[in-house]
Amino acid sequence: MDLKLQHVVVRTTDINIAREFYLNKLGLEVLEDAENFFAAKAGGVRLSFFGGYERQEFTEDAKTGFSLILRTVNLEKAIENARENGIKINGEVINIPGFHKFLEIEDPDGNILFFAEYEKEPV
Repeated sequence: MDLKLQHVVVRTTDINIAREFYLNKLGLEVLEDAENFFAAKAGGVRLSFFGGYERQEFTEDAKTGFSLILRTVNLEKAIENARENGIKINGEVINIPGFHKFLEIEDPDGNILFFAEYEKEPV
């Protein structure tokens, strides 16, 4: 099989809060927008957001799941913009020499995202 990631679905508790976060705070390009749905472009990947879902509560830190890594050419600038926009930052920058450095952030539903600045192509 020749599989390529092209489209990701994100389920949110509140579509308006998600829209504000992903489009206004992160600055992703809007592709489509409707009452309880919007789509945004993140590099070559389409993100489709749907509202009206319940947030799953965990009694301890989740050990499984997916996270989105948002590539940036300037990690320090991305962190500065995140702080200016009130985005929740978790921890400190982690540097893997020769590969990339990254920082964990959180969306309004508690989903983990990363900003990453690559030294070498990941694939």
